[in-house]
This record gives sequence, C-alpha cells and structure tokens, in this order.
Amino acid sequence: MQTDGIVRLSKIQVNPEYLDEYMKYAVEVGITSLETEPGVLTMYAVADKDNPCNITILETYASQEAYKSHIASEHFQKYKQGTIHMVDSLQLDDVTPLNPRNIITNNIKK
Repeated sequence: MQTDGIVRLSKIQVNPEYLDEYMKYAVEVGITSLETEPGVLTMYAVADKDNPCNITILETYASQEAYKSHIASEHFQKYKQGTIHMVDSLQLDDVTPLNPRNIITNNIKK
C-alpha cells in the first residue's frame, strides 16, 4: 500500500425488504473488484449476526488513484445505481491500521 492508500469501513444498513437482492449485488461487485482491479486489496463484507441488514465492508485500496478508479468502474456503478433504493443508511469511516506492517489482502477462491 502506498502512503496515500485507503483503509475504510463501510457501514451499510439495508432495508430488510431488499436484503437478498442487495447481497447479490454486493457479492458481485466484491468479486469483480478483487479479480479485475489490482489496486483493490480488500473487499471483505460481513453481516451482523443479530441483524443481517447491518453490513460492514472492510475495504483497502493501494492508493487514492486505485480508489478513484474503483468508484468509476462499470461494476461499481452497477452496484451503486442498482442498490441505492435498498440502502437505508451508509456511513464511510476511513481508519488507520494500528499495525501498518500488517498487510491485509483477500482472495477469491475459484
């Protein structure tokens, strides 16, 4: 990760009516981003066990440029436009790793 890299927690509250549909979009954009964008290091999405409509995604980007490229990508725009009516709230928290030597990456099993 470059010095201008991004580590972000995206906290999303999905309307229960759309949860299953939202999950399909979220999984697709995560897989496509990891498989096609070298600057996307992590897209790790989890659902709260007690309330699966509360989604948190750990996102890491190698640089600001990688992030800008990601949000301009066709697959991200498909996700964003396709789910905008499904999301009740969105909170984006940029965070600082406590141990910067601990590099997080995730891979998609094929």
